[in-house]
Amino acid sequence: MTGLLAALLSAAVYSVGLTIEQRALHRAPAIGVHRPLHLARVLLGNPRWLGGCALAALGSVGLIVSLGLAPVSVVQPAFAGGISTMLLVMALVLGEPITRGERVALGLMPVALLLLSLSLDAGGRTGTTPHLPLLLGVSAATVVGCVIVMAAAGRAGRYVSAAAMGAAAGLAQGVAGLQGKAVGGLLAELGPLAAIPAALASPYPYLYAVGWAVGIVLFQTSLQRSRAAVTAPVANVVGNVFMVVLGTVVFAEELPNDPAALALRVAGFCLTLVVVVLIRGNVARAEADTARSRAEAGGAAPAPQRPAATDR
Repeated sequence: MTGLLAALLSAAVYSVGLTIEQRALHRAPAIGVHRPLHLARVLLGNPRWLGGCALAALGSVGLIVSLGLAPVSVVQPAFAGGISTMLLVMALVLGEPITRGERVALGLMPVALLLLSLSLDAGGRTGTTPHLPLLLGVSAATVVGCVIVMAAAGRAGRYVSAAAMGAAAGLAQGVAGLQGKAVGGLLAELGPLAAIPAALASPYPYLYAVGWAVGIVLFQTSLQRSRAAVTAPVANVVGNVFMVVLGTVVFAEELPNDPAALALRVAGFCLTLVVVVLIRGNVARAEADTARSRAEAGGAAPAPQRPAATDR
């Protein structure tokens, strides 16, 4: 239960940082993945964005700790579900409109978290040491694949939606998450002091940096095109599936042996996936609304929209 609570607290901190980043980006010049130096200047020259990024990073550190305390099939859905719930709550507090599907999603997330917490009673081994060749192969293939696909689509002049870019960001962030779980395993096994030199001597922090860098470029670009309540769940649910499936295999974690507990965990995990289905239909409208609001606020011109026939 400690790992689940740590994941929820980390999600709350991460969500606050994400909201600050979003509000800073909506008032900033337009950014894009094909102008990395301009993107870096815009982001690093924005104190509000840096503050939000620091909070999000603190939430990510909390996730690393929680991944060493409980199975990835519990911690990762709880973290993703917590972020989605917090973002929708903050959207309501800030007076932003949300759809009926998002309201349903807001009600489903607590149910998913309850099911996940109930499944913990059956135990199950928490993996701390990865199968290193498998981890390296999965990480390299995923990051390189995301970069190649996004670059090829951009060069071909194809419009890449915020949702598609958010999904690619989720995969890259999932790679970082696998490294984070490996570091969390070192923390759980060795303690903070001994884990630091062990982590620095391993490939985990360096692969984490690569996955994080690719993910943040893709995610910040998608975040500027839409609001966080749309973009973040797409990225988080895709990263969620990636982390749960690959993390369970790479770290050889055991699922509950009791059929009822296993059903609870699977149901909780599936409910977190339902959220992206409920939210995905509003992506095109949210992108257009955000572009208009940025233009009215004196930001860059609205981003080009896809033809109506391809909005769905």
